[in-house]
Amino acid sequence: PSAIEALRAPTVVEGLGTTVIRNATGNIQFPRISVKAVGASATEIGTNAASTMAMDEVSLSPQRVAAYTKYSKMLVTQGGPEVDRLIANDLAAAMNAYIDDYAFDTIMASTDVNQTQTADVALSAATVNLMESQALAAGANLAGASYVMSPNAYTNSKALAQVSAVSAIWEDGRFNMYNAVATPYLVNGFLADGTTVAGQIMFGNFAQGAILAYFGGLDLLVDPYSDAGTAQIALHVNRFFDFDLRQPAALSTATALVQ
Repeated sequence: PSAIEALRAPTVVEGLGTTVIRNATGNIQFPRISVKAVGASATEIGTNAASTMAMDEVSLSPQRVAAYTKYSKMLVTQGGPEVDRLIANDLAAAMNAYIDDYAFDTIMASTDVNQTQTADVALSAATVNLMESQALAAGANLAGASYVMSPNAYTNSKALAQVSAVSAIWEDGRFNMYNAVATPYLVNGFLADGTTVAGQIMFGNFAQGAILAYFGGLDLLVDPYSDAGTAQIALHVNRFFDFDLRQPAALSTATALVQ
């Protein structure tokens, strides 16, 4: 019979529209406008004003995520090619899960994103509306925006109404009229007591706000020799990637959310 796969949440970061660079070969540096230009009125022959525009750069350098496992030759004999595929696919999924987790941790830890809510507070319509307005005020294109929720935040969000006990914020699979996903890769946080689990939410245009680079493809090595003395096969997998914030103000976050 077919082998049974592990429970794996689907990858999220790329699905949100994050800008992705594939098959990069070296360190990457992007010039970035960190403070946008501002125009000012002037008379016909008056002196023009400084735009106050400032620039910096976003740098991406290869980081390695890796794993290996061993399985017996008898398992391959009994299970056939299905076992090889099962193990290889799960190791590849582990790489993707790590990258999702790393990306969301980077966003939640950044002080450059719009930190809508950081104190212990109940999740409310006012909080999610503020997340949207802050991203909009920074110039984000909300037409391509999405919500991402930790498991606890997703649970809390299901009871929300835009107006108390009147209209649900979740409607037809959309949250507050935007695409929304819940994922365990955006981990739950904790309240100030350090023990009570709290939800975390992020919102924004991920194509504008985030960038992900893959340096080469997925490296998979089957080693039938090193553990031949124990009749085992070793399977090694490596991936090189980096993730950073492209324009942080296109994203908003809220933490320490309770029902």
